[in-house]
Amino acid sequence: MSKKASQPRLYVSYLVRRETHSSRALISVILALLLIAGIGYLAAEGVLSALGRPPLLAAPQDLWEQAPVALQEKSRPLVIIVGAVLGLFGLGLLGKAILPGSLSKHALRDERAAYVADDSVIASGISRLVREEAGLPQGTVSTAVSKRRSLSTITPSTGRPLDQGQMTQFTKDEVTSWNLQPRLKTTVKVAPEGRLEK
Repeated sequence: MSKKASQPRLYVSYLVRRETHSSRALISVILALLLIAGIGYLAAEGVLSALGRPPLLAAPQDLWEQAPVALQEKSRPLVIIVGAVLGLFGLGLLGKAILPGSLSKHALRDERAAYVADDSVIASGISRLVREEAGLPQGTVSTAVSKRRSLSTITPSTGRPLDQGQMTQFTKDEVTSWNLQPRLKTTVKVAPEGRLEK
């Protein structure tokens, strides 16, 4: 494959990933603001201490001198709790940085263009597909779509039995032809109790 032919594929995969994964921009801005506020406070306290002015909250040397006191027996449980909370917060940030934050969207495989569909749109399409195949009126099929699975629940009309295996196979073949990424494992469930037609 030539270099020119591989360029669009790289751009398409980049665009798809950008649209299907959550951005870390918001949490980065929040952390940056917290760091700026903390450093600004310490700088302000340092300047006030150097000028001989009273501190805003506590002078840096007082904070440094009080740290060993906080580790004494009386304050130790509070220090342990604060440390555990900060540790969990750090683990959460680490997980947010490493794990892919996926959105409720699926991509349609195409090498020339990036197509992305919301999971609610896919669920609506699957429901309509199943309903039309079964010959049922609107409101009789509901579908839930997650990252890798879709579950369609059919409430058939009373006296009109449906073959669950046949409906599952039909839905699976149709959804596979959509070339969704990641692929959906489709399941169709027929409710044991039907509903009366008006």
